[in-house]
Amino acid sequence: MIRNLSLFLCVIFLFSCSDTTFNAGLENRLIAIIDMAPESYQAKVNFTSDDDVGGCADHEFVKLDQWTDGSADNTYFTIQIEANDYFKSQNNCNEYDWYVTEEEDVMHKLIITAYVNDISEQMYIAGSHYSNHPDLPTNVISAYYKLERDQDGNDNGGLGIEYYGYDAELNIAELDINNGIMSGTFNATLYRATAAPSSFMGVDNPPNLDLFNPTINDYILDSDGDGTIDWHLADSIRIEDCVFQRINVINNI
Repeated sequence: MIRNLSLFLCVIFLFSCSDTTFNAGLENRLIAIIDMAPESYQAKVNFTSDDDVGGCADHEFVKLDQWTDGSADNTYFTIQIEANDYFKSQNNCNEYDWYVTEEEDVMHKLIITAYVNDISEQMYIAGSHYSNHPDLPTNVISAYYKLERDQDGNDNGGLGIEYYGYDAELNIAELDINNGIMSGTFNATLYRATAAPSSFMGVDNPPNLDLFNPTINDYILDSDGDGTIDWHLADSIRIEDCVFQRINVINNI
């Protein structure tokens, strides 16, 4: 009896955790918190993708693509989510200058790419900064975040600040290919790739800082030779509480 009751409670717990609560105000939008802590800046920045109204460009969408090397058993798919947050006041390109709001000068964007063997209506995809580990998830997700301009108007000489990461979780709660929409949640840890002064928002420059940019094969190293990768020498941020609801799907499958 106790065993059956425990099993029943576990099932209820799993189903309750799998449900994602979406709000009407999130329709066709992506929101997130960019947590700069535990760096010395100790701040969180809001991310709300710009509204697609009145001729404004689509600032949040997902692309589905299929790839193959020519053999039937080596086909895979990519799910790529892109979102821009360039305008704050009304969060669209037409009414952005009606009044000034908090973090008015912040301009940033986010790109999430997941690599999967199959596409389904509901999916949970987890990665890590391990490329090949027998016991832990490997990097089947890549995330890219660029802070193009901070709240003080700094743009790092036009370079902005780029961050990359594989340690991420993507939960697709709804994928309706027929109607071209997708909803879900996302969280990730990213590491800084761009050199910048500590005065720039979110930047921490500890001694022996190790930048991370996998696009040029610049990875975090084991500098002290103790057998453990020195992630503590990297400058990281967290993308938290990311929710996207019924954003447009570009289906290239």
